[in-house]
Amino acid sequence: MKSYFNHLGNMLIFLSIISFIALLIVQGVNYNKEYMTLNHINNGNKTHSLFSSIDPLNKGIIVLKNLNPDYRNISVLVNGEYVADFTANDEIEIPVYHNDIVEIDGTKHDKRLQVKVVGISNNLEEPKLETTVTTSRSIEILSKVRLK
Repeated sequence: MKSYFNHLGNMLIFLSIISFIALLIVQGVNYNKEYMTLNHINNGNKTHSLFSSIDPLNKGIIVLKNLNPDYRNISVLVNGEYVADFTANDEIEIPVYHNDIVEIDGTKHDKRLQVKVVGISNNLEEPKLETTVTTSRSIEILSKVRLK
């Protein structure tokens, strides 16, 4: 009886080792650098899916200028979330990713306020350079970001 349990124990250890090696082989064959085991990567305030067809870490830069320097409390929103405002400078630089929605929040002022795109990185298709948005007590969409 004791030899039977020894034989059974050895067999279980052998099968465990073989199963582990088979698992490693299957993982190695199916490994693809474009896909990761995580569903999302958190890059600051931005969360991107790693399973999208577009490189999630490919970002662009938009430089916006406040054309009404007397009114500085204008916020810039990306996907509905605050990212910057013009309190410190008349120009701000914001990082954007593919399919982001860039909005200008002028809800704190009654006057018609204008914000202009004065700079974009070379990998951006939209928004276009020199695009101007006018807002008056509203949140206006500047653009949906498209990367080249």
